[in-house]
This record gives sequence, C-alpha cells and structure tokens, in this order.
Amino acid sequence: MFSVLVDFLFPPRCPNCPAYVERRGAFCAACARRLVGLRAVARPADAAELLAGIWTFGHYREGVRDLLRALKYQKKKSVLPYLHAMLAAGEDVWTTLQRPLTAVAVPLAAARARARGFNQTELIFAPWLAAHGVPLEPLLVRTRETAPLYEHTRAERRRELRGAFAAAAGACIEGRNILLVDDIMTTGTTLVECARTLKRAGAAHIYACALTSEHL
Repeated sequence: MFSVLVDFLFPPRCPNCPAYVERRGAFCAACARRLVGLRAVARPADAAELLAGIWTFGHYREGVRDLLRALKYQKKKSVLPYLHAMLAAGEDVWTTLQRPLTAVAVPLAAARARARGFNQTELIFAPWLAAHGVPLEPLLVRTRETAPLYEHTRAERRRELRGAFAAAAGACIEGRNILLVDDIMTTGTTLVECARTLKRAGAAHIYACALTSEHL
C-alpha cells in the first residue's frame, strides 16, 4: 500500500528524461533503445586468449552515467532498481555461459572499500546472479591501489594494473568456470588482468560482463 501511495503522489519517471514510466526502476522506451541493451564486445588479442566472451548491458553516458556516479560517489543505493533493470534486459547472455558457474566481482582496493562501505559491482549484480543460481564469491583481491586510469592509453593501463590482483587466500579456483563482473568497461584492461590472475590459478572458462561500456 505504501509503494502504491508513493507512486500515486510521485509517479515514477525515466531516470534519463522527464517521461513517466509504468514502474519505478524502468527507462522509457525511447531512452531504453538508446542506452540499454545486451552487446557482445569485440575482444582485443590479449583478451581473446583469456576471456571466452565479454558482454555489456548499456552505455556509460547521460542518465546511466549519473546513476552509477550517484551510487559510487554519493552512496545512493536508491538508484539500484534502475541498474538492476538494465541487467534484466540482458537475459540472453545465459544461453552462452557454461555451467556450473561462479561469479567474481572486480575487487576494490582495501582503503577504497572501507571508505565507500561497499563494492558497487556486488550490489548491482548480486540479485541478478542469485536469481540464476550463480554464487558470487570473493576469489580475487586487489593487492594495491592503482592510479586513476580514465585518461590513460590501453598500454599505460596495462602497465599500471600489472600485478594489481591476486587470488584470495584459500580460494579454490582450479577447474572452475568464472564470470567476472564489473560496473564500467573502458578498454577492458582491468577485466583482462583479473582473468589473467584467475587463469594462472587454474580457472577453466572465464567470461566477463560489465554493466556499461564507455565506447560502444
């Protein structure tokens, strides 16, 4: 009753434009066509050796970018329904992934995790993964903080991230199929470095899903 009353007093709107939508968490049809949708990413050579596939669920721009920034930097968990809705539009990815499967979120550095209080990627993907019976496990750790990468070339990112991830103490990775998940993919270097660490620890098939991409 409370949610019905809230929707009556404050009708839900698209997070990207003023249009009204049927339910809270939805994009309007026009914005969804431009910003949301499952896409297979063309893998660069180093990624093709390590990742059996990479998919994204939307574009990192306009309202989608604002939602992610609100979650990460303002800790506004109220935006999560919109991000969860983006994943719900990409159900076809499950037909490609080999089971059994374990999901691993790209880890934050310890200091950043403490300051933020959560790993935003885990909050975004956990309900979707649970709905499909895929456990989310902390099999990776970040060994050090890295410099901001948004203005770096792919080669510079690769150098900065080298050795920045390690298998978690006691993690059982040998022979497992892994789905790496992250919130934003720019060049894919972070996902590749995580996959490299998992592959060295004996992972079988490794896939990657990022909620958004800057360049698609």
